[in-house]
Amino acid sequence: MAAPSEVDLARANAAVGTLLESMRLSARLHAVEPREGMWAVIVECATGSGWQRVELRAGPELLAAVSGDAEARAILLDKWKAHLADCKYD
Repeated sequence: MAAPSEVDLARANAAVGTLLESMRLSARLHAVEPREGMWAVIVECATGSGWQRVELRAGPELLAAVSGDAEARAILLDKWKAHLADCKYD
């Protein structure tokens, strides 16, 4: 991935927000950064004993997942749910 533009970063951040919203985490913060040809998705979420910070990775499937690619969305959400299992959900 070439150095992303501000528009690319904004689209990736919005995509992450949409995906995390669909997961129904009860409390969370997130940031998206370009890193090593992929997106680094940093999620902080409430757990039963406080907060945890998790760094996830996503490639082009991130934008595909919110652009209507149901398979990319399902794969990405399954992967993220495994890493965010300790988070509180609504």
